[in-house]
Amino acid sequence: MRDQMRRMKRIEQRLKNEPDEQLSLTDRDARSMATSGRGSGIVGYNVQTAVDTKHRLIVAHEVTNQGHDRAQLAAMAVAAREAMGKNKLLAIADRGYFNGVQIKACSEAGIDAILPKPMTSGAKFEGRFSTSDFIRGSSRRLDKRPEP
Repeated sequence: MRDQMRRMKRIEQRLKNEPDEQLSLTDRDARSMATSGRGSGIVGYNVQTAVDTKHRLIVAHEVTNQGHDRAQLAAMAVAAREAMGKNKLLAIADRGYFNGVQIKACSEAGIDAILPKPMTSGAKFEGRFSTSDFIRGSSRRLDKRPEP
């Protein structure tokens, strides 16, 4: 028990010396990343890649300790454009990258970004209908029969 306590004291001292107050005993570079809004997370890395769809090759990559992709779009798109030697670029990403500041930064850099808006309604999660379940722009009533 005393050996274990001494070991824990040494780890505590190492932890105090870390700038972000994190210490992984198996991988010094790994960090705790929040992976959802529920306080959960994982110790590891988030790898970003940009792929040239014509040649199907990775043209840029980045390893981060952020558990989400929302702040990665512009930097990855610019890195991809530079790696391919292009003036303009069409960046296509999934909804995890949706961030107004990042989309604007892409636009200012001459990069067109296409990505779906995130689903922010909690209705689906709660088992209810969400706005995506309805047809927009329809004014006809569904509860009446059409007249002959």
